Amino acid sequence: MRCKFANIEDFDEIQKLYWNLIEQSKDEPSFPGWKKGVHPSPDMLMESIKQKQMYILKANEVIKACAICNHLSNEEYANVSWRIKDTGQNVCIIHALAVGYDYRGQGLGKILVNHIISDAKESGSEAIHLDVIDNNVAAEAFYKGLGFQYISTENIFYEVVGHRNFKMYEYILRE
Repeated sequence: MRCKFANIEDFDEIQKLYWNLIEQSKDEPSFPGWKKGVHPSPDMLMESIKQKQMYILKANEVIKACAICNHLSNEEYANVSWRIKDTGQNVCIIHALAVGYDYRGQGLGKILVNHIISDAKESGSEAIHLDVIDNNVAAEAFYKGLGFQYISTENIFYEVVGHRNFKMYEYILRE
């Protein structure tokens, strides 16, 4: 198993992972409201690959998990009482973490996020921020288990779900 940045050649497999996950989990209580072709959009996926922001976890030459990590956040993040304020490049944001439907429960998300945490530390980042849609209790438990701290609940607009409550989480990389 290895974590690395995705290449352009990985695009189709990454998109298929997201689309299969959406199709197979859309009726589950913790489903985050993603929509095929809308979020994560093909443009978002391709741009994150080109910018070396798409992390993948591969095992047996199959992508089993992926996530985007960059410095881009929703404008509402500026209103959150983070312990570490985002000044542009000091905070990483995790987006769209996905573990392939058939690979859930194997600890792959934990391996991938721990790799992202390690990379963020090495790059000199001070914290990682992220949001979890209010119905996604599975993701909340997952991030809390990795040491992310709940900060607040905020009403945020995302095109794919409209205005919804999101739980804001932070992982401090340095004290």
